[in-house]
Amino acid sequence: MKDESTPRISNKNVIYTADKNNKPVLRITSGDSVIFECKDCFSQQIRKPEQLPENIDMNHINPVTGPVYIEGIQPGDTLEVHIERIEVADQGVTCVLPGLGLLHDEFSEPWTKITKVQDGVAEFSDKIKIPIRPFPGVLSVAPAEDPIPILRAPHHFDCKAITEGSIVYLPVYVEGALFGVGDLHAVQGDGELSATAIEVDGEIKVKLVVNKSKKIDRPHIETDEYYMTTALGESTDEASRAALRDMIIWLVDEKGLTREEAYTLCSCIADMKVNQVAGLSMKYCGARIEIPKSIFA
Repeated sequence: MKDESTPRISNKNVIYTADKNNKPVLRITSGDSVIFECKDCFSQQIRKPEQLPENIDMNHINPVTGPVYIEGIQPGDTLEVHIERIEVADQGVTCVLPGLGLLHDEFSEPWTKITKVQDGVAEFSDKIKIPIRPFPGVLSVAPAEDPIPILRAPHHFDCKAITEGSIVYLPVYVEGALFGVGDLHAVQGDGELSATAIEVDGEIKVKLVVNKSKKIDRPHIETDEYYMTTALGESTDEASRAALRDMIIWLVDEKGLTREEAYTLCSCIADMKVNQVAGLSMKYCGARIEIPKSIFA
């Protein structure tokens, strides 16, 4: 669906490293919407089952479309990313990547599957149809210090909760934020257990809002039903502990609880979920803590 009134960034404008020196391809003001055309995580290098991940250029993995400079945003501010619309292409790719995934020591041979996507369904096989739930795996801002490969960037979420209607809150480290987005998934389970989901081309429309009052150390996510804190770590334990600490801070600051009340409330009602273990062998995992908003009066 074409949206003629909204600025559009082509998937020819991609970066593979989050870097404060990246030149912005667009400048906007707070509250503006932008459409990002996105390549899949393999930069469209895999289109057939016989094309294996071992034969592609690994320097062109996880392309992020952008970056966009947001006027008025400064280090210490928070960037609100409102996910307005996601559309995906008519086929996606899923691979076994030797050395990656939860069972990285058991699957040593590369393997590729191409899946047709149409009418809101991924046709995994004649007998397996999966309703799609598209989301971006990466929402990136530039670091203040050294450049970071997108594959290892702190905003490589692979979090299935970031769907249409959700809001992602990103801490900002440089003037203008230099925001980019990519790594679209048609559908993914929590954990991304084999290291890939159904990876797709597509486009995503987001509204970018400057928030100068919200102060966070790591990204937060909000949906109609849940508030979430998320973190990366060398293990799922490390990531989960960091996300839990952030949830406790949020409950203390936003809901007026003591630390003890916040900690025990999380034990009573919050869920701890694993976003991805795709990079387990590289000591790179993601987790989130989510709490239902309905419990608050």
